[in-house]
Amino acid sequence: MALVADTGALYALYDADDRHHAAVRQVVENERGPIVIPVVILAELDYLLRQFLSVRAELDFLDGIANGVYTLESFTTEDLERVQELIATYSALDIGLADAAIVATAERLRVYRILTVDERDFRAIRPKHGRFTLLPADSRGENA
Repeated sequence: MALVADTGALYALYDADDRHHAAVRQVVENERGPIVIPVVILAELDYLLRQFLSVRAELDFLDGIANGVYTLESFTTEDLERVQELIATYSALDIGLADAAIVATAERLRVYRILTVDERDFRAIRPKHGRFTLLPADSRGENA
């Protein structure tokens, strides 16, 4: 079973001082399926890793991509249309491109497990089909 990763959770994975680090790390270490990263979030994550951690953290993340730890997922025209719809529908949340792309990618792939530390936004957004399981928050109720 796949998992779509959000920027905040991936950042927490590389920041040992982040309060979510241990929980996110445990989810990633126990994940048996692909960890999908929409290409739309790469620049945001790269900026955060480089700006607030180090070039080493940035390179470690890029090594993860190169070594198949993560699966990059393209951004399609279908995703763009859904992103626009989500940003308009949830304008009060101010979700932006990155979070909306996570949702659009998850819906298109029919993957409803999201690796995120942003419960506020992802609990409020209703996917087209099913419902989201937010990890690590929902880990207790899931057999990962």
